[in-house]
Amino acid sequence: MRIKFFIRDLKIEGVQVVTVRLAKILAQHGHEIEILTLFDDQHLEVPTNIQVTSLFANQNAKNLKKEYLSIFRQWYQQHYSSFDWLIASHGETSKVISRFDDRKCIQYIHNSDEYTYGKKSLARKWRYRYKQRKLLKNKHVLCVSDSIHHFMANEVNAKALSINTLYNPFDIEFIKKQAQESIRPIADQYIIFVGRLSIQKRVDRLLRAFSFIKDKSIKLVIMGEGEEEPFLRCLTQELHLQDRVQFHPFVKNPFPYIHNARMLLLTSDHEGLPTVIIEALTCQTTVVSTDCPSGPNEIMMNGFEKGLVDSYCPEKIASTIDQMLEEKPHHRNEYDEVIQRFSETVVYERLISLLSSWEGGIAMENNNNNNAK
Repeated sequence: MRIKFFIRDLKIEGVQVVTVRLAKILAQHGHEIEILTLFDDQHLEVPTNIQVTSLFANQNAKNLKKEYLSIFRQWYQQHYSSFDWLIASHGETSKVISRFDDRKCIQYIHNSDEYTYGKKSLARKWRYRYKQRKLLKNKHVLCVSDSIHHFMANEVNAKALSINTLYNPFDIEFIKKQAQESIRPIADQYIIFVGRLSIQKRVDRLLRAFSFIKDKSIKLVIMGEGEEEPFLRCLTQELHLQDRVQFHPFVKNPFPYIHNARMLLLTSDHEGLPTVIIEALTCQTTVVSTDCPSGPNEIMMNGFEKGLVDSYCPEKIASTIDQMLEEKPHHRNEYDEVIQRFSETVVYERLISLLSSWEGGIAMENNNNNNAK
């Protein structure tokens, strides 16, 4: 198949990393793959057998929506016959393809709006549903979690051609190998957070929860960067945690740090499919996470749900941390079993099965159109 991914750029961020990973898997199976970007920022390495094309959108344009639509329309008119499927994964690119009545264009939703939707007024909820229905109308839709899938199908009542779940793929053996890499110890006993220091991740909540745990000898490592870092450093001082908390920048290979940790913590308001939970379980590390929409409760099953906290209250999160620190570790086989759904092979087979079924529908529609003429 000839498949193109349409994203904002190739910076080192969640959607871009997943896109490159999925593109690699498809290319390895002999498919013709191209990554199309609005902007030419590229920090991620892309294999040479995957073409990368930038539309060089003008970031300083007065009307960015018109700019995106204009440059994509030019590309689309010239390259329409060069692809079987085009998958849009960013908000900007999803809005662009929604303007084209083309069943070959697929919407791929990576983040959940369920948390913010619940806080909207009735009028704002109606407006949100209206916009989403326009965005997804006459499109096949992929969602990175069942929770997003159900939200779009039931709450939004999207008038899509189909809505299906496609989990993010993980190279499980690669992660396991990387986790064994030798590193300089950062603490004897520590809990770790890995991710962007953004408002959504609520690392402030994590710090407050950490301040309540019983074992005051254990350290907290916050591995990440972002706009919230100055505030979080100040909060660490206010909570008198400066001797127990270490801020650490992103590293190319975080897996040994996760593997050596007693526990990984995630206290987000909302997620899509939290990659770091799957990576931690692959590293055979205990996880404690808020049961936020969406993803954690789909990942942490078969006994791992003990680490889910059905509350955003720091004291209750701390109580679960205390409990899980005393729990007997899971067996290696239990970790392997719970992450198998996210393996590259399973995700690849799922995607190809979906595309093949949709391809048949397009062929049938074309035949009907030809007969009508």
